[in-house]
Amino acid sequence: MVAYGLRLCILSMQLQTADIGSEVARRVAANEPCWFPGLAEVLVVGFWSEMSGLDPASYSTAAWLGSAGCSMVTVPGQSQMAVEPVPLRFASRFEAAAFAEEVPEAASAIACALKRLVPGRAADAVTTLVRSVHIIRARGPGYDFSHSEPTVPFSVFVSVPLGERHAMLRLAESLLHEAMHLQLTLIEYHNPVVGAGDAYGYSPWQQRQRPVQGLFHGLYVFSAIQEWLLHLEADPRLPSDDRTYVERRLCEIGEEIKEVSTLAASSTLTDFGRTLARSLLDPSRLSR
Repeated sequence: MVAYGLRLCILSMQLQTADIGSEVARRVAANEPCWFPGLAEVLVVGFWSEMSGLDPASYSTAAWLGSAGCSMVTVPGQSQMAVEPVPLRFASRFEAAAFAEEVPEAASAIACALKRLVPGRAADAVTTLVRSVHIIRARGPGYDFSHSEPTVPFSVFVSVPLGERHAMLRLAESLLHEAMHLQLTLIEYHNPVVGAGDAYGYSPWQQRQRPVQGLFHGLYVFSAIQEWLLHLEADPRLPSDDRTYVERRLCEIGEEIKEVSTLAASSTLTDFGRTLARSLLDPSRLSR
């Protein structure tokens, strides 16, 4: 806790002379990996600098919502990430796991999944952005379900496919997916991607019409997942069964991204939004 608070304090002092919006734009122009290494910490510090009276070191979903404290299970090896019961506010939307029975095993699975995200790469963004994990149920074996929203800025809801095929890769994808939603929301605070208007477009991920902002979030999130999977695919040590899964997901995601390839030309986007969309859609990004 002390080390984390000290680090935030140091970063806050650095940010007194830094323009976060310009920093984000610079990272985009530099064609960095989609999770922008190290940017999550800058964004988190910028967020907390606006939140007077709140202690970032003691964040939990319950505390953020002003609810009573609850039992939490720390994710092994992650002092700032814990599994927390699903809050009552979300109880009608998600079927929660039986906390005492299933959560300790789920917390261990999350620790294993983070290793698949590769410390020093995407994993660092996830562990910086995600503080509370809520375990929810998918509709059945073979399905994954995850969710996040700005009302709980450092919390995610994920299903954990314990005992299922490719469980750790699937869980890692869910964690990265939701962390990237959280990161883009923080980016938008400084650099909006959508301007005026309420245009809609077809979402290949939700298979229905969605606001352009939702399409943009999908493009950003799945571009990050695509880049992570390409890193895994390039590893000669990847087991053949995992390689088959990774290759299939890359094909699926590639086809889905093609379906939003005109997004960068949308007049609904800001100049920054179009620049970021062009970067995400640039095929050369996949060959670096």
